[in-house]
Order: sequence, then C-alpha cells, then structure tokens
Amino acid sequence: MQHKRLVVFVALCILVAGSSFGAVVGKISGVITDAQTKEPLVGVSVSVVGTSMGAITDANGVYNIVNVPVGTYTLKLTSVGFASLEVSGVEVSADLTSYQNRTLTSQATELGKTIQVQAERPLVVKDKTSNIAIVRKDEIQALPTRGFEQVVGIQSGVVKMNSNPSIRVRGQRESINSSELNIRGGRPSEVAYYVDGFSQQDPLSGNSTANISNNAIQEVTVLTGGFPAEYGNVASGIVNTITSSGTKSYHGSFELVSDNPGQWIGTGYKSFDNNYYSGDIGGPVPGYDKATFFFSGERRWKADRSPSSITASSLPTSPDRLPGNWQKGWSYQGKLNFAFTPTFKLELSGNGSIDDWSEYDHNYLFDIAHTPFYNDKNLGLNAKITHMLNAKTYYNLSASYFKTYRFRGDGVYRDNIWGYGRPAGNYRYDNEGLFWRGDSAATAPDSSQRTVDGTSRWFTTSGDEGSVYDDYLKRKSSYLGFKGDINSELDQYNTVKAGFEFQRHTLRYYRNLSPTQAWKGASTGGFTDVDRYGYDIYGNESDNEGEFNSTKHPINMAGYVQDRLEWRGMIVNAGLRFDYFNYKTKRLKNLALPLDPDSVQFTNPSDSLATVLDPTDFVASKNFTRLSPRLGVAFPISDRTQLHLNYGKFFQRPDLDRLYVGYNFFQYKVQTGGYYYAIGNPNLEPEKTTQYEIGFSQQLGDNTAIDVSTFYKDITGLVQVYNQTALPNAYSLYRNSDYGDVRGLETHIHMRRTRNIELDVKYTLSYASGTGSYANTQRNLAWTGSPVPKQTAPLDFDQRHNLVGIFDYRTGKGEGPKMGDVFPLENFGINVVTQLGSGAPYSPAGVYNEITLNAVTPTPSAPRNSSYGPSTLVVDVKMERAFSVGSIKLRPYVWVKNLLNRDNATNVYESTGRPNTTGWLLTNDGRSFSQRYTTPDQTGLSGEQKYKLKENNPQNYSNPRMILFGVTMSF
Repeated sequence: MQHKRLVVFVALCILVAGSSFGAVVGKISGVITDAQTKEPLVGVSVSVVGTSMGAITDANGVYNIVNVPVGTYTLKLTSVGFASLEVSGVEVSADLTSYQNRTLTSQATELGKTIQVQAERPLVVKDKTSNIAIVRKDEIQALPTRGFEQVVGIQSGVVKMNSNPSIRVRGQRESINSSELNIRGGRPSEVAYYVDGFSQQDPLSGNSTANISNNAIQEVTVLTGGFPAEYGNVASGIVNTITSSGTKSYHGSFELVSDNPGQWIGTGYKSFDNNYYSGDIGGPVPGYDKATFFFSGERRWKADRSPSSITASSLPTSPDRLPGNWQKGWSYQGKLNFAFTPTFKLELSGNGSIDDWSEYDHNYLFDIAHTPFYNDKNLGLNAKITHMLNAKTYYNLSASYFKTYRFRGDGVYRDNIWGYGRPAGNYRYDNEGLFWRGDSAATAPDSSQRTVDGTSRWFTTSGDEGSVYDDYLKRKSSYLGFKGDINSELDQYNTVKAGFEFQRHTLRYYRNLSPTQAWKGASTGGFTDVDRYGYDIYGNESDNEGEFNSTKHPINMAGYVQDRLEWRGMIVNAGLRFDYFNYKTKRLKNLALPLDPDSVQFTNPSDSLATVLDPTDFVASKNFTRLSPRLGVAFPISDRTQLHLNYGKFFQRPDLDRLYVGYNFFQYKVQTGGYYYAIGNPNLEPEKTTQYEIGFSQQLGDNTAIDVSTFYKDITGLVQVYNQTALPNAYSLYRNSDYGDVRGLETHIHMRRTRNIELDVKYTLSYASGTGSYANTQRNLAWTGSPVPKQTAPLDFDQRHNLVGIFDYRTGKGEGPKMGDVFPLENFGINVVTQLGSGAPYSPAGVYNEITLNAVTPTPSAPRNSSYGPSTLVVDVKMERAFSVGSIKLRPYVWVKNLLNRDNATNVYESTGRPNTTGWLLTNDGRSFSQRYTTPDQTGLSGEQKYKLKENNPQNYSNPRMILFGVTMSF
C-alpha cells in the first residue's frame, strides 16, 4: 500500500510541478516615464513585436514580460497622447532580466510618429548574483572557434587539459574527442552540460560527447559561480547551450569549412584534411500559421583530428599528419514550436550526434591499424508545454529522453569480439619494450577454425599481424525524465519559482579486459575477465542476466523553491533544494569478508570461509537525501557600480560507473586476486561542495566596464580509489575520501564596440589543491596497498594564471577606407583570440625509463605536483567579408589556428620537466641499453634511435599553425 501511495504521489508531483534542468527563458522589465514631466506613465502597452508577449505598465510605470525565450527582439511602446516608440535589439538571456527603461514624448511635433531607437547591451548586468558568461549567436559566428566546448574554453575560470594516453593518462580516465574542461578547480564530471535546458551528459562517466553545429547555436551561457536552487547534481559549472528556433519568415544557411584549399591554390601549406559541412533551415510550418520549425545538420571529416606541431620532425613515417588519428561524424538538431493560443504553447525538440574516431597512441606507431577505435552516439528527445495562466503566472511541464552510447576497442576488429581471439598469443611489444609490435610483411598471419561454445569460428593462430588492442569496452546509458516549474509574481517585490524533477536511468556496461582470450569461449575460461551488467557474457544487450549482472535503474528526484526579491534596486535570489538519490542495487554486507560476511575468519583463522557469493551476502543499497540552501545578492552601489554576493551548498552524485560492478566479476577478482582493477562501490555518498563568492562590476566611462570576482570552494567526500583489505584477497574499491579546496580571482574588462572595435580581457588567478585530482589518482597506491596521502597538493589542473584577450573589429556598409566609389573593407570583420596560460603541475621524479611499456613506478624527487610545466601562448584569428547577391548573403572567411606557429607543450616527463626527453639515455642504464641494441630491427632503427623517437612524442604538443577556409551562404 505504501508503495502504491508513493507512485501516486510522484505522478501527481510530475503533473503539477517540476524543475528545469537548465533555463532557456528570461524576462524583460522596465519603467516607462513621461519625457517632459519625468513622471511614471500608467497603462502604457509594451509588446514584443512578432509575438503575443506583452504587458501594461502599472501605477508606478513598471512593466514585466515574463517567460521570454532567449533571443533578440523589438519592443513597441504605445499610449494615447504619446508618440509610439520601437526599441530594436533587445537581447534576452537565460535566467536574466533585460531592463528597458524608456521615456515617451507628448510633444505635438512627434505625435503620429513612431520613434525608433536601438537598445544597447548593458555593460553592468544588474541582476547578476554570481559569475556568468553569456556568448550570443553573433559573437559565436565571429569567434575563431567551433562548437560550444571551444566557446566555453575561453571563459574565465576554465582550464583546458590535454592528456597524453601514451605517457600518463591522468586519473586513468577514458579519452574524449576534445579538450577536457575543468571549471574553478573542479573535476571534469562536475560540469553539467545542457542543450535547450535538457541534460546531455553520460551519467556513467560524467562525459559529454554531444555535438551542436555552430549555426544552430543561439546562445551559450556558462555559470562558473553559484547556481540557483533549480540546478542540481552539479558542483563546478553549468554550460547551457540554447539552439535557434524558427521564425515567421523562412531563413536558412549553408556552410563549408576546409583546410584543403591551401593546397589547391598552390600555397605549399600543409593540409590536415579537416572539413565541416553544415546547413540549417527554419520558418513557418507550411499550411499552419501557428507553428514554426528549425532543423540543422553537420557532417565532419578530419584526417587528423588533433594535429601536433612536431609531427613532421618527430615521425619519419608520417611527415604531416598523425596516423590513425581520424574522425568522421554527424550531428543534427530540430525544433518545432506550436503556439496554439497566445497563452498555450508546445515545443518539440531533439538533437543527436554520431562520431567514429580513431585515437593516435604513440605506443602504436608501428602498429597503427590496431590503435584504439571509438564510436560515440547521442540522442535527446524533448517535449515541453508552457501555459500562461495570467500575465504574472505561468508553468512548464516537460518530458525528455536521452541516450548515449560508447564503444572502444581494437581499430581492426572493433566490436567483433571473436576477432580478438589469439590461440597462439597476442603479439606484445618489441625487444626494447618501447612500441607495440606491428605487422611483418614477410610473415602472413595464419588462421584456423575452432568450435567455441557450440559455434565454429576462425581465429588467427600464427604469423605476425601486430599487437591487438587487448581491451574491449561498450556502455549504454539512457534516462527518462519529467520536469516542470511554476513561476509567479506574487507582488511587485517577489517572484517565486517552485519545481520538481524526476529521472529514471537505464545503465548497461561491458568491459572485457582480455578479449584476446575469446578463442577459449565462455565454457573454458575465455570470458572470465569481464565486468558487465545489462549485457550477456559476449557483449549483447540482455535483461536476463540474473541479480548479479542485471541492468541498473537508479533514480533521482528533487524539489525546490526559490524567491527573487527586488527592492530598491537590490536583488536577492534565495532558494532551497531537496535531492533524493536511490541507486537501486545491492551492496555487500561486509567489505572485508565479501564472500562470507558472517564469518569470524579474522579472529579465528580456523573458521571455514565460503568461496562464492550468494544473495544472503547482500543488502539493499542506501538511499540518500540532501538539502542545499542557496543565496545570491546583487546590490547596486550606484547606477554604474554593482556588488554581488553568493553562497551555496551543492551535492553531486558520483559518476555511476564508480557505483556498480558485475558481481560475477567481483567474485572472480576476490577469489583470484591478480591485476589491478577498481571495483564499483554502491555505498558512495553524494559529493559536497560549499562555495562562497563576492564580486563587483564597475562601469568605467560610457563604453567600458570591469568585473572582479573572488571565490572559495571547500570540497569534501570526493571519490578516490583505495585498497580494501579482505579475504580471500584484497581488492581496490572506491570511497568518499578525497578533499579539495579552491580559491581564485577572476577579472574581466569589457569594452563594447567603439569606433568599430570591441575588446575583452579576462584574467584568472587560481589555486586548486586537494588529496587527489581524479577518482583513480591513487591507483598505484591502491594496487600496492601503500599509505595514501593525507596532505593536500596542487591538483593536476591547477593552472595558476590564465589570460584571454579577444579583439574584434567590424565595419558596416559604407565604412572603412574608400577607393574611388568603392569601400573594399565594408562589411569586413576580424576577430583575434589570444590565450596565455601557465603550465600544469607534475610530480618530479628521479630519472628512470619513463617511456617503457613495462610497468614502472617512479621514485619521487620532490613533493607531489610541486613543479610546473612550460606556459603556452596561442593566437587564433578569423577574418571575414560579407557580400550580398540579391537576397543571398555570402560570408567567406579565413580561420587561422595558432597564428604564431608555436610549439606549445601540453605534457612533460616527470624526470626532466621537458616534453621531448626523459634524460634516461644519459644514465648508466641508458648507455647500457644503447650498447645492447645497436643492430637495427625490422623498423630499420637501432635501440637508441627508437628510444629518441619514442620520447619525442608528438602528443606532448598542441596543434601547429592551421589555416581553414570557409564560406557561409544564408538567406
């Protein structure tokens, strides 16, 4: 009976309330006064042109237009006895108010006319209660960036990390097809990604692999400070990408970008074969004037998806491009808007992406065919109803479905698990232990047929095919979510918002740690090293795998209430959030005696110990509830100066792949011990962050403003791996043991367009320290059972100094130098982004053979992360010139990455702090190595030559100068 009541309660909550996962609307507000008397005007009609939105001024001349979608609008103000006024260029951003205070004139000479003015983007955001960056469509089109991740990467408080998988993958994390973003000293998975207000994140890994075409983006909002109570399950930052919608007139564009034209026109430029093809179209739905549509799509092909500046000098086998480093992908997005009545609207939206990509790994230089292959897929479908009950109250109800999939495996056999099988053993590394052994043209591989688990299959049995990538991963995550919110202006001071959200996940995971043993079959031990749930032993989706390997269905629910108080210019956002997490799985009764929790083996060694798991060894996992208070204050000191304060507690559920494990695999690991593998722990509690922020904004003159924010974060309960003492064998498990603290100062100087120039300068000073940077930072200690560190040290992403400068110069029609009757530089634009960053920290170690494929453990020569790598300087440029041919607008442009062609080192060796040498060849062991391997092998290189080739790793450097040519055609 209680269960039924709970179901009914949840259903009712879903129907009446909910919370937005990410806001996609804002507000227009202001005071209308008489230009002659300066008195407030009552009854002025304020309407948003082309929409049904509007308001009437009250006795104080105040109007509020709520629930305005993100975009740029024109306001029309009309009142009897006054000249009409049209205000164009009114920009509305998510979660913020666009203040439009205006005056109307009653002078006889103006009556009967419509006065037109252009709204200016405010230099000081009056209702900002925490640090927020807003990048709008026109800015995104101008920047030398592509995709919302690159836009986020140039904001204050954001650190971009580029790990090198062939020397040291920080935290033993999966690779992603872009730079890793850390916001204000938080781990990557502490950043929440939304598209049109809906989550786009894999709950298993915390990664987001979603792609949105540049032309489909209306606005990107980055919150790096405190978050209102409507935002949950996030600790460091929020990235909210809002896509375009259709309008009442048809519009569209097509864009082509490539770096190949440089070769075509004979410049001698090195092409990396990077190409983008995108298009979009929007407008009214034919035959139905109450609906609009917008669709976009993009095709990507990159022969080298992440070029290195030293490829030509370091790799004799590939003069320009990193081999086996390609990417091909698609992304698509669509939106349908229905305005059934002026007060009742429906929005249907969806987006998705598919990316196949290959990861160059320097260890596979002579075995490129088998370098890791990835397949990433995303799909999001959303429906939202908006109903305006009256001019001051509206509610949203929405449902969403999101699915993400990843496969990673061998570049040749990919998801064919049987192709990995090697009865004669897998070719390993070369004689020197430097590279995985590659194919031999002199010896063709032989195959034989075997009956495995009742089916006849072919396997490679001899010859030389190269080393197969011996790791096979696939995972699939999806959620079904319901949400909604109700917003109401209670009076002229208070606007209240309340809501609720619900998500039910479906999680599947399969990792075969020894797929080359597949030839043995499941019946003879070929599939023992398999951690799985929601998949059968061979990697096929299955919901019939028993209690130990069943599909996981965690749920999370939340409710919140928040009030926005506006009084005499001061704005207070106060809220309280309630979160409920239910992992819905089984946990072990006794971690030390997992197979026999009631045994007294530790106190009485003669006590017999059970050897297998059974249902009595488990109890239900815990449920967790948390309350999160949030408070933000914006206080105007003067009409040009604003102070803001923010405080909040934030709880985030751990990445779900840290919670779950296939218990058949767990039993095998506890029984046999052996190699390192971290086990999921469903006892993990939500991680906690407490953040404080204070800042001010000051307008300097008519066109410039400065923002300064300082912040402090206290982080507890972060997940870290450790060694669990147990019988019959110890194992590695996750627990909430890490601590961190982050403090910093962010400064932003903005000059709005003055004499055609717009300028932004952003500087971040940050100190990020803790006991562990990632959940697997202490994996070596967990493997060996060594003591864990108790003191904090700089985190791997502790970039102390980060300076970003953005210079933009634009001309309009008839502007620029004149030659005869022609203005050659009219409608011309150039945007320059300069990024200067200090180096990332590393842990100095004594000189050792740092690049060998054999397992090594460094000997520290200084405290953890006590030294820093070299700084980086990147200058990117985009130049364009717009033309009109009838109703068609053409915008050809040139996009230059790393204009100065600097060799920016992003990774260094712990022995030397340098990116191109370990120093080991100068040691006695190194000289002995050189003398021992003097005869060239099948690669034609001696041992010393191969070692130098290996240590001069191109993945230690970012991209060289790249020149891309693009053209956009729009109508």
